Amino acid sequence: MVRKIILVVFLFMIMPLTGCIDPEEGKTAAASITFLDLDNESPSMQIARGVVSTVQLESKRSFTITPGPAIYLLDENRVHRVGALDFDATTTLVHFLALDTLRDMSHLQLQSGDLEVNLSLEFIDDGLGVVDGERAYDTIDYITSNYNNRWCASASLHEGGQNYEIAAEAMAEDMREMGFDFVEVTRYDDDPDQLNVVGYNWGRVNPDEYIVVGGHFDIAYVFTPPGGGTNEGANDDTSGSTVSLEMAQALATMEFDHTVVAALWSCEEEGLLGSSAYVAHLPENVTVKAYMNFDMVALNYPIIPPPGYGPYELSISIAGANDERMNRMIDWVASTIQDDLAYEWTDANRVYWQIAESCASDHCSFFRAGFPTFNFFSPGGEISFWQEWHSPSDTLEFMTLKAGGQPQMASGFNTLVWIALSLFIQVDNADDFYGNWYDE
Repeated sequence: MVRKIILVVFLFMIMPLTGCIDPEEGKTAAASITFLDLDNESPSMQIARGVVSTVQLESKRSFTITPGPAIYLLDENRVHRVGALDFDATTTLVHFLALDTLRDMSHLQLQSGDLEVNLSLEFIDDGLGVVDGERAYDTIDYITSNYNNRWCASASLHEGGQNYEIAAEAMAEDMREMGFDFVEVTRYDDDPDQLNVVGYNWGRVNPDEYIVVGGHFDIAYVFTPPGGGTNEGANDDTSGSTVSLEMAQALATMEFDHTVVAALWSCEEEGLLGSSAYVAHLPENVTVKAYMNFDMVALNYPIIPPPGYGPYELSISIAGANDERMNRMIDWVASTIQDDLAYEWTDANRVYWQIAESCASDHCSFFRAGFPTFNFFSPGGEISFWQEWHSPSDTLEFMTLKAGGQPQMASGFNTLVWIALSLFIQVDNADDFYGNWYDE
């Protein structure tokens, strides 16, 4: 993982004025805040999109920082937080993540007692982000160049899954190198063909409550309808595996209250067998706080489809919880896409979200068990979908062609990983939010 730290140094001082007593110090305290190296009434600074920035400061009083859109503050344990945070007078460094937003500006509002200062933040582009579509494209290129014919072991019409198992073990080793606390290729005694690749980063506060991201790693085997099977499965579902791995490389080293689970599922093409086996074998003391699924996500916003293709839609379907919680999930999606990331719906790029249950992919295994789910789906328009679905034409070369080139396809991946990371942080911060069976 490449993580770039931008260190921006500015100091604010408490200027003593007669008549205002600081209860913490027992002496004359501040009535104004001055930024010494930003000597103006409207201080501003530049920060890079998509990375953690650090502000160095000096104070004689406790204070509160409220972030603007597209900003998550980090607490003393480096856990990303939604909304304002309080800091004591000993704080000298404040860290915050700026999403890879289309916004030009945001801000930090600093308040101490009756004093308030707004620091304007100007976004600039500066290399790879914490999660990034360019790195994701490199991943899908790597997988489709080295690990094809990933047919599930339990299918009866091919070589028995040796290529899948080799690829699964390779992905497990890659995930170990990412820094997960524990990585396994599942081998259930009662279901030995379900070789899921699963990485865990244990939660600081609630390790028995999982937030799971995943996509299926198997591809359609020979004679699978409607296209007769595939060798690469670039869109279905190497694209979803790619997004899961891009999320994984960031989540493995970040701190969260709840346990991170990043998964590549087996045997989805034969009936969601791998994810169903995982849910069935969850420890009795474990609940899933939410699951995010990625299936057929190679072509989506903001890719402009070439003539004859598109529109390229991105749908996010919410399921598996009661109405109150699903409405809360819809609000998270809406605020992330509209307010934080500032994506704009167009005729060529339709981004929408809905409450809808469908058992067309692995999220079904989770919402049938009562767990809240987000399902990301962007097959590339009706023409694109039917051209390569379960077909030998489902190759990275063809998908890149339909995206208009590598940079465009990478931009579509970038959309997905930033929406998903923001939602992951929202779920991790959410109180009183669980699957239905956990309440019962």
